[in-house]
Amino acid sequence: MSAPQNFDFNVYVKAATEEVNIVLGTLREKGAERFGRAIGGAIFLVFAAYVGVYLPPQKKASSLQAQIDRARQMADYGTQFKDLRDQLNGAYNGLPALNDREQWLSNSVRDSLLVGGLEPENFTPVKEQELNGLIFQTSSVSLTLRFSEFYDWLLRIENAKPLMHMNTLDLAKKNDKLGFNGATCDITTVIPKMRFQ
Repeated sequence: MSAPQNFDFNVYVKAATEEVNIVLGTLREKGAERFGRAIGGAIFLVFAAYVGVYLPPQKKASSLQAQIDRARQMADYGTQFKDLRDQLNGAYNGLPALNDREQWLSNSVRDSLLVGGLEPENFTPVKEQELNGLIFQTSSVSLTLRFSEFYDWLLRIENAKPLMHMNTLDLAKKNDKLGFNGATCDITTVIPKMRFQ
């Protein structure tokens, strides 16, 4: 087995330089006109090799790179869409279902009052407003109660699952009943008409 030989780059540079010098010397000595046909053929072959051999793979590589970039961008958009959809579904999961639309808010408000032993003086039917695929339901309740009872009822409303919210509140002391307050509240919930899969 022979020992590996060291590669000497200078030898190849020197040989290439000598070849170029020979070609240039011959051109000076014989004249460029004499080699015009050979030079023209060489230029044509270099151009044909560039156009026929080098450019098609470059165009194909550029086209493939553009497709890869588009696919990567679509994958990024897909991931963003899934994240946003999951966030929206997470928010929607805390809201009443569409098939509970008829009685859910009325029943939930009534149950929250019954737990505290509260009697409404006025309980208006649910009003609906539809906007951008969401159904906003509101019901008004008027009652007389102590502040501690009101506070407990407010906590029950605001912590209810599915969600409902005390949208407006008018609370005033009752002059004719010592220690009692008159409360008028609008209680709201939102029902999405469509949930994303």
